[in-house]
Amino acid sequence: MQVLKESVRSAIVAGAIAEFFEHGYQNANMRRIADSANITVGNIYRYFDNKEALFNAILLPAQEAIDDLESFDRKLHITHIDSMKDATQIVTFVMNVLKPYTKEIFIMLFNSTGTHYHQVKSQLESLVINKIKEFYPGKFNDYFLKIIAYSFIQALFVVFKDNVNDVKKIQDTVIQLIIFYFRDINNRLF
Repeated sequence: MQVLKESVRSAIVAGAIAEFFEHGYQNANMRRIADSANITVGNIYRYFDNKEALFNAILLPAQEAIDDLESFDRKLHITHIDSMKDATQIVTFVMNVLKPYTKEIFIMLFNSTGTHYHQVKSQLESLVINKIKEFYPGKFNDYFLKIIAYSFIQALFVVFKDNVNDVKKIQDTVIQLIIFYFRDINNRLF
């Protein structure tokens, strides 16, 4: 019986992240992953049953971080967004949670077609809708919230895709977006 080595597993994961980031799930090639890890393709299957299992292994920690975002307001004691300080607190918290998984989240958002991770966009839209409902109960109808959440998440995707290697720019731009979309939202509508 051969012993599985953590260094080999780590090399496979690093190669897989690079491959899925560059080519997406559907076009990822196990041969290129093996080459980047300096192992044979067969050796990958000692660590992961198939491409889907490898994909899930690299994205699960990022999905857990996204799931954890649902409680940001309770951790920060924020009940609405009225200032730059509120927006900065939220974005700083979110970025600290997500920063270790920047490439994995990019993969999830843009390169996960054909997998269950493709639903993360809907999960984020629901998070926005639920937080607005919590912060401003009864103020907005569901259809309006759906449109706001959709447009906000689309804007986040653009920022994230254009700046995946510049976390500071992502953070600064997301602060501006939060202020634009949500600051005094209950007072801005006639």
